[in-house]
Amino acid sequence: MAKSIKKNFIYNLTYQIMMLVSPLVVTPYISHIFLPSSVGLYSYADSMAAYFVLFAVLGTTTFGQRAISYVQEDKEARSRAFWEIFLLRLMTSFVTLGAYIGYAFLFARENFVITLILSLNIVNVAFDITWFLQGLEEFGKTALRSILFRLACVAAIFLFVKDGDDLILYVIFMTAFTVLGNLSLWLYLPKYLVRVKGLNPFRDMKSVFMLFIPTVATQVYTVLDKSMIGWFSDGFNENGYYEQAEKIVKIALTAVTALGIVMIPRIAGRYKAGDMEKVTYYLYNSYRYVWMMAIPIMFGFISIASVFTPVYYGEGYEKCAVLLPIFSTLTVLIGLSNVNGIQLFVSIGKEKILTLTVVVGAVVNFALNLILIPLYASVGAAIASAVAEFAVTLTGFLYIYKTKLFSLRPVFSCSWRYWIGGVVMGGALFGLKYLMPVAVWSLAVLIASGVVIYFLALLLMRDPFLFDLIRKGVGMLKRKSSPAPAEEAAETEEPEKTEEQK
Repeated sequence: MAKSIKKNFIYNLTYQIMMLVSPLVVTPYISHIFLPSSVGLYSYADSMAAYFVLFAVLGTTTFGQRAISYVQEDKEARSRAFWEIFLLRLMTSFVTLGAYIGYAFLFARENFVITLILSLNIVNVAFDITWFLQGLEEFGKTALRSILFRLACVAAIFLFVKDGDDLILYVIFMTAFTVLGNLSLWLYLPKYLVRVKGLNPFRDMKSVFMLFIPTVATQVYTVLDKSMIGWFSDGFNENGYYEQAEKIVKIALTAVTALGIVMIPRIAGRYKAGDMEKVTYYLYNSYRYVWMMAIPIMFGFISIASVFTPVYYGEGYEKCAVLLPIFSTLTVLIGLSNVNGIQLFVSIGKEKILTLTVVVGAVVNFALNLILIPLYASVGAAIASAVAEFAVTLTGFLYIYKTKLFSLRPVFSCSWRYWIGGVVMGGALFGLKYLMPVAVWSLAVLIASGVVIYFLALLLMRDPFLFDLIRKGVGMLKRKSSPAPAEEAAETEEPEKTEEQK
């Protein structure tokens, strides 16, 4: 039986909020303990380890989730799919781990210990089975375990990381708790699997590699930035500025992309059933959700970056005030490209188009990095990332327009209320910040005011999507005391289409 999108979205959003809140709490603490050079050292080492993690994963995460979603109801088929994908990940992880250890001994002398600790990220690939549970749409299980172990990680950092000499301890906590959290998910497996014979882990290598190529290209403009800053800059200060500014925007971005991971199995299932009308309906609502969430985040960062930076990061991170407005554009661009690439192209088996979009982005990013990083260091890398993401998003929309998969008019016509609300909110915050001192309480007032102003503007403009979300929320509260059949029927009820969708 199909799982509830609303419940899975709530589970995943709760998890994403936790992933958002914990770095929000930890980042200023770490920024006040470690110098930008120490943060940059970790950022650079982590970026290098990420390349090896990439080869350990190949394209199995997205492929695995989709493969399991296709056979949710067939216990033998999903068991075979699980063990074949797991064995493939185990083999690639083992080979990659050997190569990484060789790299550590040969090239990582300056940060050898940190580099070795980060090998746990490769071990984590082998035993991470979140893709399996997500393919079954069991988001509650993965969310609960991840939240518990993230809380344990945060507690350990506050208890034991006390000064600038504790960088190694910080890196251990950041990696080890992730591994432990993923290992704990194996306790759920017996419920879903049966014994199968004749396994062939290389059965779907072509599809896996087709998803690996866009992952490599994506890595170019998500990780290579940090590596190239390290190569072209003296020391690791610029890496530190870039890491902290990018991190906070990517944290906010989790609220924008929270719906995406939930929709993959649902859209894939509807597409396989030939129900393109329902696929289009889901996609339009995903785009609308991105507009509603991403636009105020972008205008918020642009408006209050000068207050946010000294309050949140402390001394030594002043350059983040320049980087934050640039990075804020990624909330809109990545949000839209996430719907295009992950929710649409992957779900309907158009991996080649996903590959095309991210290769375009990778080429643009690499070329601009070569030009801009030597001139402007971290600021140049941030500009290159924003332009690359624009190229990815534009390429995806051009393909949709050319092939007429669905009409793009509703995708953009539904956004006007959010742009008006974002501009009104941004203007109000820009003026309000000059009336208050630079302090923690004033930053809190600015953020709270921005949320109130934005959603009040949407209410005044009678945004149908927001009203529909409010109606669903109230309905879910009322159904708590309703009989199970009524609740299940309500979960599958489809709300009315908006004017743009019609």
